[in-house]
Amino acid sequence: MSLARGDRSLQEELDWAMARLEKAGFHVRSKVRLLVDPKLDIMGYANEVDGVQHIVVAEWALQSEMLGGLLFHELAHIYHTERHSPSHKFKVTNAIITEFSQREGLNERETGYLVEGFNHLQNIMVDDIVFAVMEESERRQAQRFFSGWLTENPSGYALVDSSALSRNAFAIASLKRHSLLDEGEPNAGEMAARSRMLTKALGDGAKAKYDVIEDFLVKADPNWDEETFHNKLTFYLDLLVALLREKDQMEDLR
Repeated sequence: MSLARGDRSLQEELDWAMARLEKAGFHVRSKVRLLVDPKLDIMGYANEVDGVQHIVVAEWALQSEMLGGLLFHELAHIYHTERHSPSHKFKVTNAIITEFSQREGLNERETGYLVEGFNHLQNIMVDDIVFAVMEESERRQAQRFFSGWLTENPSGYALVDSSALSRNAFAIASLKRHSLLDEGEPNAGEMAARSRMLTKALGDGAKAKYDVIEDFLVKADPNWDEETFHNKLTFYLDLLVALLREKDQMEDLR
């Protein structure tokens, strides 16, 4: 098995990350294993196998400055799963998304866009734990990381541009939630301006819908009870579909 960062083994890396969460008040009860997949093209993910939580990371991610943040993030997912948070009851949320998709007559790719949007909502709640665990230097790394999520230029295809807008909203909302886009913050003005370039190109209708989605993500509450979460999720899915259907202006740009 490959080594993670310097001479720290995978188990030492995992123990370090779990101890950091514990110190911040987030105790992960599950047995967790850290594995490396040399073929993985994303940084990593978590899943459960035979009652054991696995965090699988890409081999290239072992040398990333964001490896610690990735481990915090996946452990935070496990923490929410253990506590049966509404955002992590996958059968229920999948059923809501499927029912919504069928009602709106969405095709497979459009439904995938909704799933991606749901992931943004879930992740922004999870990352409240990540930012609570992070030290100042790690928060700066996260700021640079989210800067890399921003898309500035339209493609002219409604689905692609809607996905880019929702991703931009997630990145900016993530930083706003944790005071990393406040006036005076390094790079804050530049990032805010970059996030607006795509909305300006796509027109006033898309901009108005983007603003509502960003505001929703900024205010999303990980402590919503199950009924509230389901109602808020349906409202959010409506926002995403409304953005997608702003296609006349978007597709005119082709």
